[in-house]
Amino acid sequence: MIIYLASAIRPKGDQTLRKNITKAKAIALELWEKGYTVFCPAANTDLPSELAHALNLPPHVWLEFDLSILSICDAMVVAPGWEQSEGVKGEISFASKQCIPVYFYPEMPEVSQ
Repeated sequence: MIIYLASAIRPKGDQTLRKNITKAKAIALELWEKGYTVFCPAANTDLPSELAHALNLPPHVWLEFDLSILSICDAMVVAPGWEQSEGVKGEISFASKQCIPVYFYPEMPEVSQ
């Protein structure tokens, strides 16, 4: 089962980019340990951030990539702290329209063998 881990990346309030990425990576690792195959956009953040600045690419390029990956996933798990993230809200909406089941961590789908 392929899981898309949606999480806030851009900092809000007392969050920092590093804290958000670290939290998402910890949840991704937990999901891998439970037997899921996980795509974690936050784990890819460093490279796209550097490339976006170097190549002057707009943020929607990365969102379009993430949605293309989400479209082939079996389910989405949403990390805590998503409520203020417009990006995660958009991912939830996209998943719902594509009939991709959405779970809110710590809720997870059953691992298929």
